[in-house]
Amino acid sequence: MKKLNYYLGAAASLMLAVALTAGMTSCSNVDSPVGDINTPEQPEEAKLIIKEFNVGGGYKTIADNKNYSWCKGLVLYNNSGAQAKVKNLAIGTIPPGNAHANNGNYTEDGKLNYEDADFVPMIYGIWYLPTELTVQPYSDLVIAVNGAIDHSTVATGAFDLSKPEYHAMYDPTSPYVNANAYPEPAAGIAAEHYWKAAVFGLGNAWAISVMCPNFILFQFPEDVDPAAYCADAANAWYDGGKETAANYCVKIPKAWVIDGVETYRTTMVDDSKKRVPASIDAGYGLYNSNKGYSLYRNVDKAATEAIAANAGKLVYGYDQVVEGTEDASGIDAAASIKNGAKIVYQDTDNSSNDFHTRADWSLK
Repeated sequence: MKKLNYYLGAAASLMLAVALTAGMTSCSNVDSPVGDINTPEQPEEAKLIIKEFNVGGGYKTIADNKNYSWCKGLVLYNNSGAQAKVKNLAIGTIPPGNAHANNGNYTEDGKLNYEDADFVPMIYGIWYLPTELTVQPYSDLVIAVNGAIDHSTVATGAFDLSKPEYHAMYDPTSPYVNANAYPEPAAGIAAEHYWKAAVFGLGNAWAISVMCPNFILFQFPEDVDPAAYCADAANAWYDGGKETAANYCVKIPKAWVIDGVETYRTTMVDDSKKRVPASIDAGYGLYNSNKGYSLYRNVDKAATEAIAANAGKLVYGYDQVVEGTEDASGIDAAASIKNGAKIVYQDTDNSSNDFHTRADWSLK
């Protein structure tokens, strides 16, 4: 996890520096033990991370037993005991779509050509929430990538993304108007939970891999309009150096990045190359399509057990790990949360260590 900041004018920053008890600053690669209470003497830093995603499909429609792949969700998480307050939070993806695809962004000596640059390239478009958002301590922010509806009524094994507290990637004013990808969100989800799209590529839906996606979580400074920034040709970059509409990307400064996750398809590891720079994610998680899998973050066992309020609430014997991955903690995070526990997830900026493949969506 990189950093989370309020981006304010100089005067406002000076005033709030004293007033805020939850400062948003850089995270190291080693998580500190987390206490139960924020004290004025030792204010805790808010830490937003990518906790889980499930985008690979693997479901069959109830009506006619056809393949159904529109149930896609992403879970952000406040991995701290402090409130996380942010504005212009955004999500994007780095090309190419699949890690095992031909990648033209490497130099002759085998180095990612933007590895040491001050930016990462986003392709197709980005999603952002222009309003201020508060994520409570040890709490989820669930985002429907496709369809903020109850998918379980459509396909066997799919999950419910219609809950009022959930968010939706849904912007009918943008070019992303594919009716299958973006049905109108459930009535209980407020319009304030709709994320807007800044589209600069082709297509009528945001294209992400179902086999080995990558996600970048970042935040625009308060004085930067996301749509205007993405429309500015000065911020353009081309995938593979090919100046075509299909290869058009937008440069996002690394200083804006909060978290990032790289994945390789389980069966294609040897043919895969990193898209996310090591400064954001030094490794890669393992994922696979058409099986209903999630990529899920490992529990930081020591930090979680150090929370006094977790006594008697943690559930052990976790058995949802698949595809040869592991969570060494042995803690069933989803069951523990239902039991009232507060979970601290591992965050070393290395998805090889921080994630495992989970048999199913944890929020069912």
